[in-house]
Amino acid sequence: MTSQPRRGAAQPYRSGVNRREFLGLGAGLGAAALLGGCSGSGGDSSGGGELTFWTFVDDHATFMKSQAKEFNKTTKGPKVTVKASVYDYDQMHDKLLTALQSGVGAPDVVDIEIAKFGTFTRGEIQLHDLTKLVDKHRKNLVETRLAPYQFNGKQYGLDYHLGAFVMYYNTDVLREANVDPDNIETWDDFIAAGKTVKKKTGKWMTTVEAQNRLVHLALMLQNGGGIYDKNNKLILDSQANVDALQLAADMVHKHEIATSAPGGGQSEPPFYKAFNAGKFACHWYPQWQMIRFPDFMPDTKGKLLVRPLPTFSAGGAVSTMGGGTGTAITKHIDEEKVDVAMDFLEFAKITYDAQVKIWTELGFDPYREDVYDDPALSKPDPWFSNEPVMKNLEKMFDRLTPEYTGPRYPEAVQLINETVAFNIVKKGASVSDELSSAVETVERKS
Repeated sequence: MTSQPRRGAAQPYRSGVNRREFLGLGAGLGAAALLGGCSGSGGDSSGGGELTFWTFVDDHATFMKSQAKEFNKTTKGPKVTVKASVYDYDQMHDKLLTALQSGVGAPDVVDIEIAKFGTFTRGEIQLHDLTKLVDKHRKNLVETRLAPYQFNGKQYGLDYHLGAFVMYYNTDVLREANVDPDNIETWDDFIAAGKTVKKKTGKWMTTVEAQNRLVHLALMLQNGGGIYDKNNKLILDSQANVDALQLAADMVHKHEIATSAPGGGQSEPPFYKAFNAGKFACHWYPQWQMIRFPDFMPDTKGKLLVRPLPTFSAGGAVSTMGGGTGTAITKHIDEEKVDVAMDFLEFAKITYDAQVKIWTELGFDPYREDVYDDPALSKPDPWFSNEPVMKNLEKMFDRLTPEYTGPRYPEAVQLINETVAFNIVKKGASVSDELSSAVETVERKS
């Protein structure tokens, strides 16, 4: 185990996607790839044996297979082997839905991306309740990270990361403008700093996505909005959301400190090229953006500061969470394997050692609070101004806002990605009108 996240070159495209490729370039096209299961001593004890696992990210398959090996070393019960199949993003979710509806061919364990998870909480839920696993560790877990995979008080998925939104500041640009990022506490401060940057350097303070939800959803959630509330009510057109998206729109059209993200989003190669060239002073995105800098924005090494988001008001929330993938156990698993699958998933995802590995092996921010005192998470990171980045994130935990997903969350996300963001950023459309129209469209599908 290394003390820093793996930061090698992005892997070439196979039939699934490397985690960096999925986060950075989107899920590509391709046929399904079958990865060999990991071997464990034994594996044929009563209640053990092979667990089939579907995912759309190569690194997730590698991680879970590695965790199965570790599980087999420590368990006093049945051992497991993991037979992992890596599919294209859309193909896997479509294949899963068909398998669950037909009752034929579903995997034992599966990754479901957050934007798709709501599809699988409609009607009779074909996923096992994981609440008892979470309850054993709840006192150490960041509760807000659990919310996206809950429905009617039950837990159906366990994520790989916290995914906290942070601000990535380019210190070279800010130094040129004589702006101290640590003096930026509110969004009003941010706008004022942006005007200074624009005046003194001619560069944009930041970018706003026109073809992706994340920048917008961050503001919505931070301001107390979102797509659903904790009572499973659609709140897409709430005043909190209107105010949040108006802030983003005003950065572009009123204050003129932001421009549309090149390529439509901050997950696109044109954006990487521009940010790598120092054309923007900062951008806000989830923590998992950190694993992209070495591969896609290498010239930023040593030039970045990671800080909380500015607040809407003094003492307000400084972050929320973005993206995610919930690992679930389907009800189509053989009954005699349920207990060992539960034990394995707990071991692989939410134990102390598993959460440390989420940082050291995958490069993601863990959502188990007690691991932030582990030496592996306390080391200075030379990429980010030699600061202990994970310790900085830990300070935000008491000021995070949750995200709730509901049955039509996938449709709402698609509307923000494809219509709302574009019309607000590119066309200067009314925020209120766009959100109202989106709600009408989602409700027609209900």
